[in-house]
Amino acid sequence: MKTNTFYAPETMQALVELLKLKKNRSDFYFVAGATDLLIHFKKQGILDFTAIDLTHLDALKEIVKKDDCIEIGAVVTMAKLEKSKTVLDHANALAEAARRVGSTQIRNRATIGGNVASAAHCADTITAFFALGATAILLNSEGAFREMLLEEFILGLGRTQIEPDEVLIKIRVPYGSKHVYSSFSKVGSRKSVTISKLNHAVRICFMDNYVVEASFYFGSIGPKAIKAVNLEKHCIGREWNEALMVELFELGSKQIDEAIPTRESRHYKRTAVKGVISDVFNDIVNQRGVI
Repeated sequence: MKTNTFYAPETMQALVELLKLKKNRSDFYFVAGATDLLIHFKKQGILDFTAIDLTHLDALKEIVKKDDCIEIGAVVTMAKLEKSKTVLDHANALAEAARRVGSTQIRNRATIGGNVASAAHCADTITAFFALGATAILLNSEGAFREMLLEEFILGLGRTQIEPDEVLIKIRVPYGSKHVYSSFSKVGSRKSVTISKLNHAVRICFMDNYVVEASFYFGSIGPKAIKAVNLEKHCIGREWNEALMVELFELGSKQIDEAIPTRESRHYKRTAVKGVISDVFNDIVNQRGVI
């Protein structure tokens, strides 16, 4: 006979007490949107479990603008994220990535914490977070916090640095001056409600119409999103114009060749990469209002 126990903490202290119970238990699971968890249970044949429902913790449902960053609670839904003016103004790539996750019904349930903690190689928001230099905020059973770059937190497909007595509670996204722009694009087997076959996020900082900082990431071509260093270096000191975009097409195709040299999808993706580069390039042109 299956046995299930559910906890629904309403304060952070109550959550800390539950983390103490979870520390030496392998059958404890965090629940929020449950869009990934239910699939995991079915695939693994899990019938007996203890669930910690995070949806009663108001502090984890907030998007808060600080002086130099945005703090996003782990229980914030994709629907809330895509519509947030704060996110749209300071982390456009993230808002667009959230908008492209699944269907409306899924976005109304799926949470940012679940999307990140699942560490899927095709997770759209993870690629955007990497490009934006986001950090993960963890809480442990002693009530202490730990912060690390999200790119370091995620180790690979389905693997993170989270400890048995920790929970992801927030993601912090730094933002800079008004001269910083970001964008996201993806391709899949359909125009909507599709898992990414390739996704791309960038963050670009300009000074006097020239690129002074560049962050490029591609997802779905490795265990986790890949930093495209060659594309980043190629942009520095350049004007953001069509000539640069065409040069990035070739570098993007080479990035695909290096990432998946023996995979059958390489030929498709080395062409598709030009489409996502074009999308983010032109989106940033539109955001800046400069040709």
